[in-house]
Amino acid sequence: MKNFKRLTIFLVIATILLFSFLLVRYFITKDHGSDAKRDYKEIKKDGVLKVVISTNPIDYFIYQGQPMGLQLEMLEQFVSSHNLTLEIIVENDPEKGIEMLMNRECDLLAQTVINTADRDLIVDFTTPVRQTKQVLVQRVPNAKSNEGNQSIDTLIRDLSDLKSKTLYVRKGSANLKSLNNLASELIQNFYVIEIDSMPDEQLIKSVSDGTISYVVCDYNIAKISQSYFSNIDIETDLSFPQNISWCVRPESVVFLDTLNNWLETYIDSEDYDRLLRKYINNNRILVDINSEFYSGNEGRISAFDEILKKQSKIIGWDWRLLASLIYEESRFNPAAVSWAGASGIMQLLPVIAQKYSDPELTGTEAEIHAGVKYLSFLYNQLPTQVADSANKVMFVLAAYNIGPGHVEDAMRLATKYGKDAGSWEDVSYYLINLSNPKFYNDTAVHHGYFPGMYSVDFANSIANRYKHYVNIIPE
Repeated sequence: MKNFKRLTIFLVIATILLFSFLLVRYFITKDHGSDAKRDYKEIKKDGVLKVVISTNPIDYFIYQGQPMGLQLEMLEQFVSSHNLTLEIIVENDPEKGIEMLMNRECDLLAQTVINTADRDLIVDFTTPVRQTKQVLVQRVPNAKSNEGNQSIDTLIRDLSDLKSKTLYVRKGSANLKSLNNLASELIQNFYVIEIDSMPDEQLIKSVSDGTISYVVCDYNIAKISQSYFSNIDIETDLSFPQNISWCVRPESVVFLDTLNNWLETYIDSEDYDRLLRKYINNNRILVDINSEFYSGNEGRISAFDEILKKQSKIIGWDWRLLASLIYEESRFNPAAVSWAGASGIMQLLPVIAQKYSDPELTGTEAEIHAGVKYLSFLYNQLPTQVADSANKVMFVLAAYNIGPGHVEDAMRLATKYGKDAGSWEDVSYYLINLSNPKFYNDTAVHHGYFPGMYSVDFANSIANRYKHYVNIIPE
């Protein structure tokens, strides 16, 4: 009889929990309206996958001008295999990210979101993209700190030793609730402070400096940080292994299946293993998180940022677009020389550098000035049918790479074949085909053969990198 009563109570509780789960799902769907449903069909129709992602030294960051990250590369692989364009929105607070997802401001969350039961009531998790655990970051006893004077006598290994300690955690972290529960279970008061203005790696630096004593964060980020802050300890676990997954809305059933089918294959691939070796299981230092050119630190793109901000005003460009062009040309190396004789940070031919030089400027600033003046010349040479500003930028970038003559040839071909000579999408097709005899022998072509695919890749690469700069690097 007792067993029967227990079974009855269990079934009642299970029924209540199931009903509550279904009720939450119902109101989530109801509140956001079925008429605005957005699943894989709608994403494919738009051709754009909108993803919210967080910045950290594993998943998404810029280092020495190059956009990098495990999640970034995985997302690029996914959209490439599904013929989609990736649009990234940066948001580091997971709770805000979930709100954006449910409001259909994005299609996918890739925020290093840890699978939790609370979140599972709201969103659907994909197959895990990686695993982690939460660790306590503390300073090694008697280790020297760069600043501050807090001292630690012993390392915490037993959780009961957390009594009266203050732990810092990044705002929005899934750890906050579990830490509060832990404090309650231990019947030992320790204090948890949320920080919303600093990424994990900066919090860890504060431990190393002695400004604060304890931080709770992702083990993989702590491991990377330990390469630079040798006086920190990360061996005390505060959680079991945790799955990190992408998230979609409950309505996106087909999209979830599409993601899971792709992930199940991709995670078994050599390319996925390569990413893990590159960003997580890496015995060599990949990124110096102390560098001023790491986006999570000072966030500079190059040593020439101030010059770029000044000189970009000549053409009215965002300085970050000019930085992306220079990265493509020379990787910010003033000593770079090409096989064609172009040299310097902007890879100018001597005749161009001489024509647009300013006698009052010297060194790298003189080179940048000449390059910007040449860009301005190309901009003013564009035919009137190129009216849209975004298209203008792409035409100028291509012309900077190969000269305006071949670009004008592609525009004439577009007009001849009934396409829009002011559209980069249309003109780039003919630019690519200037290596095809059918087109370079056409009477509309005045400058003959050219392998235009390289110029199209050149312009597209600069534009895509610029989007990442806008996402991460402050204006």
